[in-house]
Amino acid sequence: MNNLLMAFKNLKNNFSFYALYLISVSFVITVFFAFTSFSMNTVMLEKISGNGRVETMCNVISIFLMAFVIFYMSYSNRFFLRRRTKELGVYALLGYRKTTVLLLLTIENLLVCFGAFIVGIIFGSVFHKGIVFGITKLLDLSINNSEIPFFNINAVAKTAGFIFAIVIVLALSNSRFLFKTSLIGLVRFEKSAERKMKFHAVLAIIGFLSIISGYILAVDILRGVKSVWFTIGYTPIAMLTLILIVLGTMLFIACFLPFAVQTSKNNKRKFYTETKIITSPNFVYHMCSNAKTLIMLTLLSAATLTVSSVMALSLYYPIAAVSRMAPSEIECRIENESEIDAIKQIVNKHLSQNDVSFLQTNIYKITSTSEQLPMEYSVGNSKGDSDNETILRNAGFECISYSGYISLLEAQGRKKALEQISKLSDSECILVKYQSASNNNETGNIYPLLIGNEEISVTVIATTLDNPISFANSIGTLIVSDNLYDTITEEFAPETRVLSINGKSLKDNEDLYVDLSEYLNASPYLQGSSHRVHEIFSLSSSTFLLLGFLVILFFIATGSILYFNNISAINDSKADYEILRKMGYADKKVKKIIKKQTISFFSIPFLFGLVDCVFATLVYKIAVMQNILKESLILYIPTFVAILLTFIIYMIYYSMTVHTCCKTILKR
Repeated sequence: MNNLLMAFKNLKNNFSFYALYLISVSFVITVFFAFTSFSMNTVMLEKISGNGRVETMCNVISIFLMAFVIFYMSYSNRFFLRRRTKELGVYALLGYRKTTVLLLLTIENLLVCFGAFIVGIIFGSVFHKGIVFGITKLLDLSINNSEIPFFNINAVAKTAGFIFAIVIVLALSNSRFLFKTSLIGLVRFEKSAERKMKFHAVLAIIGFLSIISGYILAVDILRGVKSVWFTIGYTPIAMLTLILIVLGTMLFIACFLPFAVQTSKNNKRKFYTETKIITSPNFVYHMCSNAKTLIMLTLLSAATLTVSSVMALSLYYPIAAVSRMAPSEIECRIENESEIDAIKQIVNKHLSQNDVSFLQTNIYKITSTSEQLPMEYSVGNSKGDSDNETILRNAGFECISYSGYISLLEAQGRKKALEQISKLSDSECILVKYQSASNNNETGNIYPLLIGNEEISVTVIATTLDNPISFANSIGTLIVSDNLYDTITEEFAPETRVLSINGKSLKDNEDLYVDLSEYLNASPYLQGSSHRVHEIFSLSSSTFLLLGFLVILFFIATGSILYFNNISAINDSKADYEILRKMGYADKKVKKIIKKQTISFFSIPFLFGLVDCVFATLVYKIAVMQNILKESLILYIPTFVAILLTFIIYMIYYSMTVHTCCKTILKR
């Protein structure tokens, strides 16, 4: 009972110190409970996972979440244990047995975890309900929310059991520390908790060169097929780049930065100022004494920024690419003329207003005798990219008329593309590129076309990424003049007939798409812009949601560890700040020194993580994503948003840290 009262009193007397710890642990438990509730939500999983993919991901991510929560709780426990070693030493001097001290620490952990558990299941349930509501609206699912309980009993039991297991792990860790450390060790432990790292000029240079080499390797991927990423292979170069950057980061932080600051002391004019003469030695000392923690935070920040950036880009890029993969609201192949009337009847049945246009495009396959033909001439397969068939399509240009091209762009509402098109003569053509035209620009190339018994040469006056027909129905599209197109129609039968249907009333009409798919027997040639977007959200939303749980935990852990370490550093230097105030330093000047000391520990992980994130995102974009869109900064807006969000979270933690530090030092 005495131990319980002492635990309550300790928490009450040090509530301001334990407040953020309690809040951060509550956040962690909230995320964990929300994830556990989602993974046990059979109603939702049945709707979004037909093949068990989401359930498998839940099981995998659950392991990562558990490991991460254990790591964070263990680190936080170690931090607070370090801050209380003097107090524990006093207990030992007063005659308390180590078993009694261990029991006291365990009760305190139980109380904190119990409070975090209560907060976590309440806010976690709200968070889970919000997730269910968001996914239901996003994917237009028919779910009866009354079937989903506010508190999932199984999730509550699993979370409670997991927290109890964590308390046992923390108790074992504390017992190992207490019984291993002597009385004098307890008293001195706070000053020697982390072994100081010495810096050397040679290691500093190696670290600098290592990290620069890693970045150079990452940038080399911009050379395309000539880069080592293609000639040697993605996996070995990716591993080498990762090792160089991680090793470089470790040596750069542990050796180069302290070495650079130490060297800057030689500049007497800049060093001997009323703030820098205090902040520079403090920076070097804390860099050496907390190098391991700072390295861990930097790598954690890099992982957080990279994962959030890649997630945002992976979701946005396929949606942006829909304008090329499926430019029309509805598009399908026509085998006979009777199908057109049947399709029109199905469409009219779903119309809310009469704004729909039907355009039939006859595509003619024409071969060329040129020795240098574009990749689009033979790439692809006979059943369209969407079906992932292995049967190669017949090589040749797929010709459409200039007027047909213009009509399709107008129906699709692509005004910017129309502004860039000039009329064609009979010897000119426009080539629709599959990948970005910057890779290989065929402008100026001459292609002899075999039409009947004669050879007619056309010159490519422009290449474009504005394809009017989906890649499932046409690759290697060549836009020719109307006169040349008429000549082709006299000699050949159409290779493919494509019906393009557009109109605002068709947008997001999933019922119409389903009816057409049933009529066309789930044809792989049936494409739809709104359907493609809906499909992307349906397939990827659960994946990004589950990864989002990990990213949130990364944010919480990184910010909290930075907060705790800065508070620890300020408390270690409390006597030094008192001396500064007695020497005549005004409170405003002391605040400035505290801000500079704090910003260095926040800026290093963020800036290094930001640079790593930029290079990692660049490699990911080029190596994994098809380059079918024009290179533009607009494509990276989701990445910018993810970075901005991370910056805002860092600034919130920074403001909280500065406020607490100033309050600790300047209190009268």
